[in-house]
Amino acid sequence: MGIVGGGLAGLATAVGLTREGHNVEIFEQAPALGEVGAGINISTQATKALIGLGLGDELAKIGNVVTGQTMKSMYSGEQITETRFSGDPSSGGRFSAPYYVFHRADLLGLLADAAGSNRINLGHRLASLSEHDDHVTLNFENGSQRKFDIVIGADGIRSRVRQELYGVDEATFTGQMVWRALLNGNDFPKDILGPHGFTGWVGRGRHMMVYHLRGSDLINIVTQNDSDSWVEEGWSVPGDAEDMRATFPDVEPVLQQLLARVTSCTKYGLFGRNPSKDWGRGRIQIIGDAAHPMLPNAGQGAAQAFEDAYVLTKWLDVGRDNPQSALSSFREVRIPRAQAIQRQSLLNSKVLHAGDWEKRQAAFKEREKKGDTNLGLGWILDYEPEEEWSQVRTYPLSVEEPAA
Repeated sequence: MGIVGGGLAGLATAVGLTREGHNVEIFEQAPALGEVGAGINISTQATKALIGLGLGDELAKIGNVVTGQTMKSMYSGEQITETRFSGDPSSGGRFSAPYYVFHRADLLGLLADAAGSNRINLGHRLASLSEHDDHVTLNFENGSQRKFDIVIGADGIRSRVRQELYGVDEATFTGQMVWRALLNGNDFPKDILGPHGFTGWVGRGRHMMVYHLRGSDLINIVTQNDSDSWVEEGWSVPGDAEDMRATFPDVEPVLQQLLARVTSCTKYGLFGRNPSKDWGRGRIQIIGDAAHPMLPNAGQGAAQAFEDAYVLTKWLDVGRDNPQSALSSFREVRIPRAQAIQRQSLLNSKVLHAGDWEKRQAAFKEREKKGDTNLGLGWILDYEPEEEWSQVRTYPLSVEEPAA
């Protein structure tokens, strides 16, 4: 099998498939694997997917376990809600696996090691592909050509595999942008981010998530704000620290303290694509952002890629005699869930940035009274990959109230 894309989705899928005995090669266009310095959070159900791929012990060595998340007012510092995670297997449901945060480079390195460096082909940018009855041919810009019985496109929101299948379908700017920065954790009190080391602040048309990485060595800041200005999509567009601070005026003292220490930052625009069932055909399957890009307002971008990796591994394992049928079954199972989460992420962007401050606080609190998380993510976190990977479910058009 050939996997186009050596990011989190492609590498996780390679790990799963190789551990089930499949012969896998990965093709990455960059000359080296790498992620810029930034944090990534992996919710509990995605942790279960990674554990199901055999990575539980490795994850525990490099991740911070998040015991909960506090949400506060950006202006007063008033606590609005608190969501608790236990990571206790005996607790059941959404809290029976750790909620992790990682440095992206650490997580990518873990996946690359587990996949095997001998399977990773760097400097391979896909030029074109051709479909045949019994194989798919990949043609790369460096002149090489390879043939595989199955091809998996894990090459991101601007996927070349997707373009080859469906033509040019440019992602569109969503009207929101992100700032990212890393700080030295030793420059701050250990409890600056509260009892869980993970605090979110919400304001008018903007919010910010801040959490520790690598123990308390680093503090990761990721923000999001409404913007009329187009901002280039990409992880490493250089930003200006003064511009970042100016985007968050009149904030409470803790945020002032954090933002004052920012000396370098990156920025990028959030791009998206309407939910689509164009996830592949025949012997070709696309996954992750290539199939279902979503706003980060449910924290599910990487998490859904890991769910893809687990479910795809299971289907290709049980469907060895008919991989095309297995891919069709994968799509039947995964598309409804991923599209519902895309819709939830869009809904949360409106809730987080609502102009009616009192209404937003009331919405957060009402969800928690019902036993949900403040952002309505309970139905996402309750997913059990090892039990539900083959189950087809339907979801309402609006996921304000999740399906029973």
